[in-house]
Amino acid sequence: MAAVGQAREPEEREIGVVALAGLAKASHITPVSTQTPVGVELRYSVLHTRRQSWEQCQCFFRSGVFINAYSFRNPVVLGQSIGGGLFYEPVLVHHPRWGLSIRALAGITYVSRSYGALTNPGNVAFGTPVNGLIGAGLYGRLTLVPGWRILAGLDYKHISNAGVRLPNQGLNIPAISIGIQRYTSGGRLPDTHTWQPTPMNKRWMFRALVIGSAKVLEATDQSPERAYPIFGLNLITGYHLTRSHVVSGGIEVLDDHYFKEQIMHWTGRYQAYRQGTLLAGYEFWQGHFSFTAHMGWNAVRPRWYRPATYQKYGLLYRFGSGFTTGVVVKAYGDNTKNFQAVIGRTF
Repeated sequence: MAAVGQAREPEEREIGVVALAGLAKASHITPVSTQTPVGVELRYSVLHTRRQSWEQCQCFFRSGVFINAYSFRNPVVLGQSIGGGLFYEPVLVHHPRWGLSIRALAGITYVSRSYGALTNPGNVAFGTPVNGLIGAGLYGRLTLVPGWRILAGLDYKHISNAGVRLPNQGLNIPAISIGIQRYTSGGRLPDTHTWQPTPMNKRWMFRALVIGSAKVLEATDQSPERAYPIFGLNLITGYHLTRSHVVSGGIEVLDDHYFKEQIMHWTGRYQAYRQGTLLAGYEFWQGHFSFTAHMGWNAVRPRWYRPATYQKYGLLYRFGSGFTTGVVVKAYGDNTKNFQAVIGRTF
């Protein structure tokens, strides 16, 4: 009876505002920033404490939405931004008065100042007004009085258009965060000692995804600026260590017309440009969502293609039928190369 009573407890809601003080200046733009960015963020989340949610990762977690605004404190070159998106925040430590959690987020943001050959040539961070936004954070919460908490932690965000249009150096925003949170319910989490996840009846998985993207080649004296399509096929096999933790690997073939045109500009003729990649990595499955991280090695590539290795990070959603869709980011270190839309099926 106690377990039934716990399952019917209302799940905690939390809404709050957080101030963000940047830790680093933007140094690769002209003129160089002399001050660090500052921002403000509004967050709303639900703490999922029901058994069905816990079974997905054997953990409790918050999920929610955010809206933020930044002043880059360089109004001529970088201006300001406003953005929003979704976040996922597993609870690491939870006590009645304090707790610790880690957050991953993804969204989009609008920047008021982007690159212009004549109007803003020094802004190599943002090639377009609309950009992707990804990030992570580590946060501590302390209850002041019932219903109110303070939040403090470390926050990291990256803004980039992933090479849709150049230049696209992107901007990293590490920051200290502090804020005030209003919450409903709260207190102790359910006792999970008697909770056992439903036994897994399937360890292996296979996923086939079609990739679609585009990148813009800069204008030259001979040709105007133009977007070129990128198509591909991603085939992944994985093994479930647990319901949530998956090791996976596979292959990816890419028909990159952007790089085809780059080779043409460099050599004066069309040459072999298609790529074949070996992938290996890890996936975290949470309900219908999958967070994927893979290292890639271009085993088949044009000799001009550098570097030969890169990383891919994805957020996928699987429907009950196995139909799968989502967004994948291709990156080299902290330099985001390309956003890719994917669609296919998980078996």
